[in-house]
Amino acid sequence: MQEASSPQLKPPAMPLSEFLPVLFQALDKRGVRFCVLRNYDGFPDSNVGRDIDFLINPSQLPLALRALRSIHNIRIVGYSKRHYVANVFVEGVSQAKGIRALELDFDLSLTWKALPYLSADTVLAAALPCMAGDSTFYIPSPVHEAIISLFASLLIGGWLKEKYFSQVQRTFSANKSETIASLLPQFGKRTAMRLVDSVIDGDRRKIVDCVRPLRASLILRNLMQKPLRSTIAILRHYMGEITFRFSPRTLETVCFLDPCDCGKSRIIESVMPMMRTLALAVELRPIQIDSSERTEASIQRTRLVLWLAKEWISRFAEKKNLTLRICTSRNYNLLLDNDSDSNGMTKWLTLFVQKLLPHHDLWILLDPAVDALNSESRQVVGTIEHLEAYRTFVRTRKSYVILDANKPVAVLAEDAYAAIVDALARRTVKKLNKRFQNYIFEND
Repeated sequence: MQEASSPQLKPPAMPLSEFLPVLFQALDKRGVRFCVLRNYDGFPDSNVGRDIDFLINPSQLPLALRALRSIHNIRIVGYSKRHYVANVFVEGVSQAKGIRALELDFDLSLTWKALPYLSADTVLAAALPCMAGDSTFYIPSPVHEAIISLFASLLIGGWLKEKYFSQVQRTFSANKSETIASLLPQFGKRTAMRLVDSVIDGDRRKIVDCVRPLRASLILRNLMQKPLRSTIAILRHYMGEITFRFSPRTLETVCFLDPCDCGKSRIIESVMPMMRTLALAVELRPIQIDSSERTEASIQRTRLVLWLAKEWISRFAEKKNLTLRICTSRNYNLLLDNDSDSNGMTKWLTLFVQKLLPHHDLWILLDPAVDALNSESRQVVGTIEHLEAYRTFVRTRKSYVILDANKPVAVLAEDAYAAIVDALARRTVKKLNKRFQNYIFEND
């Protein structure tokens, strides 16, 4: 879809206190059994973390996504899935001043390297109801919540997170036998008792020393009980992680073009804070400095080749899940300026690089409309030709928006944000339609 005008602004973001009850009701309506794993004490008015973690059955993920889709004025602008979690970013929710999006993580299993340390079905079956205003949601039993909170950093990351430790220690102390019984199937009595005693004693060094025995016990017990299934699961986990971290599919890119230096940096400074919750990582690609003055053809050819190589390498470099990258570069001057003095080889290489450069998901052109100037001066004529080259280039892209650069910076930032959100939402719809065969976005 092509865009050529400023998008319409959306209604104000829904407060978290309104969003959560509606979400809980939508999940219940579709029969989704869920529990909120942690950080729910402030519900529905506040959220302690930057995201909300739900545990659900993997077979109910499409129903959970459809429940999100049914909420008025809420759009899914990001989605990625690994075998143990689906990360969903929804726009239109404000959990704090200046925040307009929220990350929802749907945990599909409780595993380390694809090996379960707790049965998700057991946790869901033992979940307890909890009130949030006038609505009800579910939380894990105290023992299950303590184990999950501890292992989220200790087993998976190899370190102890102090944020949850006091609560974990109290729960282990009050429910020692029940905690050991929950850990026994996957870790054995000796390892389970060692961990529980270390937590109760509060000895951080001994707790961290339990990491290796915990992992070894988990691996050995799974390989002994289900050797083939466990081996395949581990191999799939590592293959999936490599693909996930180094694949362009976890990257969304937006390119700002400012051919007449209309204040791109100020606009990006204003729009970046708005986007910080649209993805797990929002990064600004460093501006590549190049001279606008004429250079020798050999130097220009070298710049073009190096730029092409860097752009492709950056697409496959390790990324977080999901990464929204804002790109800005004056190197497009090398591609779009018509220099009659350039030799044929440089012109041919310019066209070649223009064809091979990786595509961005959205192009934003800041257009100062200098062609409205009534002047025959050489400087203005040159500026008009320069700008027209950018317009022609942008209009050949699949998704673009041309913004009036004469507007105030605050208005331009809002227009740019709205365009980015719209582009992300359209791409996510296509991604979900492809994965779920249009099930999530068909009419209820």
